[in-house]
Amino acid sequence: MASETSSVPHSRGLSRRGVLGLSACAAATAISVAGPFTGMAQAAHGGPVHDARGRRLPVGWIGIQLYSIRTDPAPFAEKLPKLAQLGFKEIEFAGYGTVTSDADILAIRKILDDNGLTAVGSHVGFNTLWGDLTRQLDIAEMLGMRYIGTADAPTGSRYAPDWRVAADRYNAVGGAAKARGLKFYQHNHDGEYNFLLDAGPVDANGRPTRSSGQRGLEYFFTLTDPELVWFEMDIYWAYQAQVRFTSYVDEGGATRRDVFDPIRTIGRQQERFPLFHVKDGYLNAEGTSLVMTNFGIPNGYIPFERFFGSLRSIDRHHYIWENDNAGNTPPEEGGVWGGTESSYDNMRALRF
Repeated sequence: MASETSSVPHSRGLSRRGVLGLSACAAATAISVAGPFTGMAQAAHGGPVHDARGRRLPVGWIGIQLYSIRTDPAPFAEKLPKLAQLGFKEIEFAGYGTVTSDADILAIRKILDDNGLTAVGSHVGFNTLWGDLTRQLDIAEMLGMRYIGTADAPTGSRYAPDWRVAADRYNAVGGAAKARGLKFYQHNHDGEYNFLLDAGPVDANGRPTRSSGQRGLEYFFTLTDPELVWFEMDIYWAYQAQVRFTSYVDEGGATRRDVFDPIRTIGRQQERFPLFHVKDGYLNAEGTSLVMTNFGIPNGYIPFERFFGSLRSIDRHHYIWENDNAGNTPPEEGGVWGGTESSYDNMRALRF
């Protein structure tokens, strides 16, 4: 997760919308959210995707990754109705806190259903999926998911053989998910788009020290079965990779410049990206890194209009807001909930 934070001038409090009554969820009020959450399902996109000013994000497919509001210790029975009132329709979980039993999971499902929400995705640690896959797929089915995902990198290595080993494991998890009617996806950070070390002289351990110019995750696309492994592009982290990984040393020792283009990457295989993380940010003063913010800042680095405008079918993807640092939104800007509300409103207002 990013370590830098920024103030955002668009945040508002919740006063104009108030708070939903929770009587329908009384049986589930004991479910708490301590630490990272998880979950998912599909909703109708709701409403037209065009207007007089151009295309817009489908209202029914705008969601939130619950990691964004982890600093609010309230239970699901309080958080989820608030999110529905703000306008979100889809929920991506990042763990279930202390929830363990089927009854607990079904109580969460009831809260979702009672508030017109669907669980669109989940971030489950890959080792948890690998070691406890049956249970994780059971949970996904109980929550009505169509997707189940991980935010873990396939490997922390830059060596091609390690990516091949990871692909075998991801294909195996994807196969198990498909057998249950689910799609398994990987969510990227910036490191996955670094260049492989796959060429040139070898080091003392026999490993290559230079690069062919191939990027790790793009290599992974070719190794994984497109019917078994899907992807959620985190737009912010993809553009962070654009800023950070701009050159490599080729087999002959020459430095080659190659600026990563997320739009080109998705353009080659848009059907493999059913979900996007919609995050905003600006370039730091040194020009070396992006700083994550709430969505909709003026003069941000990420070209969202061009990015979304490149999609052939705007209503075939899910758009999930996240700000890893939303909990640091200052009180005068509404705190975490003010940042959440403003980000949703700015996503709704976006035209491209």
